[in-house]
Amino acid sequence: MSLEMIRTFFEYDYWAFELVWERIEQLTDTQFTTDTGYSRGSIRNQVIHLISSHRRWMQRLQGIPVNAHLVFGDFPTHASVKAIWDKARVEFMAYIATLDPAQLDESIPYAFPARGIEAESRRWELLLHIANHATDHRAQILSMLATHFSIETPEQDLLFYLLESKYNHSIE
Repeated sequence: MSLEMIRTFFEYDYWAFELVWERIEQLTDTQFTTDTGYSRGSIRNQVIHLISSHRRWMQRLQGIPVNAHLVFGDFPTHASVKAIWDKARVEFMAYIATLDPAQLDESIPYAFPARGIEAESRRWELLLHIANHATDHRAQILSMLATHFSIETPEQDLLFYLLESKYNHSIE
């Protein structure tokens, strides 16, 4: 796994999520925080979970103490969530920019005490996990938008990102 691949995955991930935000912004704040009975409940909770988990993984990767999870109720509007999302995106991409190739193969210890897990993985494996985790929740959010709020969802394939951003090919 190369740094270019890691950067591309996260650039794609954030690009795709901006497409999702365009749909989220069609919701009222009440709809945004409505428990849909699926996964983490509301779209707001899905996004806060992603922000919180990205930050917590970044802290593990940096070898610093891991903060508590963010509290869903502290973010009552999509504007408040978008503001913290944008800040977290800048922080995470700044972290990615600090990495050098040798760091990708370093072993990173982590633990999930509630599950009785203590393990370590290479940094590139954890970074891939983080990107994949975001894809999973982005798909859940898109399903919630379509199923519960009848909002048309965007195409957000990696190929379209590459065509648009790397090869200057319009996908519209």
